[in-house]
Amino acid sequence: MRFAYRLRRHFWGGWSVGRWLGVLLLSAFAFVLVGSRFASWPLAAALGALFLAYTGILVWARRRRYIYFTSGELLPADLLPAAGLDRADLIPTRASGWFTVEGKRQYYVDLDADYQTVPSREHIVLARVHPSRFLLLGRWPEQDVGWWYIFFEPAMLRQVQVGYLHFGARPRLAVQLTYGLEVKTLETIEMTFDSPTALKQVWADLIVDAPPSAIPAGQPSHLQNSSARK
Repeated sequence: MRFAYRLRRHFWGGWSVGRWLGVLLLSAFAFVLVGSRFASWPLAAALGALFLAYTGILVWARRRRYIYFTSGELLPADLLPAAGLDRADLIPTRASGWFTVEGKRQYYVDLDADYQTVPSREHIVLARVHPSRFLLLGRWPEQDVGWWYIFFEPAMLRQVQVGYLHFGARPRLAVQLTYGLEVKTLETIEMTFDSPTALKQVWADLIVDAPPSAIPAGQPSHLQNSSARK
């Protein structure tokens, strides 16, 4: 799914690289079928099947949001931190979800990011889109490069889970959050971490004042009645 996401996010000449590849496959199919006057129908059939498979994979990956999360019990109680983060703490992570900045809104996957909780207990994910290239010609749109943010209050949390996020060759330790004021406006964030320590810090901070109903059965909830550090 990582390859499909990069095809979707990198552009050349106003079109995504994924669209260009689809057009090339479809053009090759039409050229072989018509140019050979149907004499090369086996090759044309193969190209047609390849185009359909390619399109199907892109649609499937987009509907899955290019990622796959599996929940699991990962945090032994004796290793959980005692309370929330200090005010200045920034926990490195990689984040996926709907980000906003200056009235713009975009869905991104696996952005370089930091997690922070401010004194008001509002949670913030601060993410960076870096310039990048893909398959030589594809470039990330320049207008998207820079800082993007997600803000949410503890009372908005509807579900918090730890587990693994699948995006690329290997699964990574992750926290998945579902938040929103109404059912129709619920959104999901996934944050992955390089170390269990970072995951435990974020998890402990989130459940300090999250609604008890946000912690599913089977997930560690030992700190849900704790108070944040002052």
